[in-house]
Amino acid sequence: MNKQLMNLMKGSRLAIVWVLSQCMYAQGVQVTGRVTDAAGEPLIGATVQVQGTSGGTVTDIDGNFFLNNVPSNGTLTISYVGM
Repeated sequence: MNKQLMNLMKGSRLAIVWVLSQCMYAQGVQVTGRVTDAAGEPLIGATVQVQGTSGGTVTDIDGNFFLNNVPSNGTLTISYVGM
């Protein structure tokens, strides 16, 4: 009986650690959007970056972008070099 109780406690600890790790992973959110100019035309190749990080992405031909694991309090910085 004592051995079964110990195994149950070990399993419970493993489950708690797994749940906490999933909560920590879920801190970042997925952000999608579209970057356009003042006339509403898409900006192709604009850089979208989370401020203070080195990770980012570039908009596609329709001006759309997708970023994964953005902190919930993150700020996006968008830059574009035109002709």
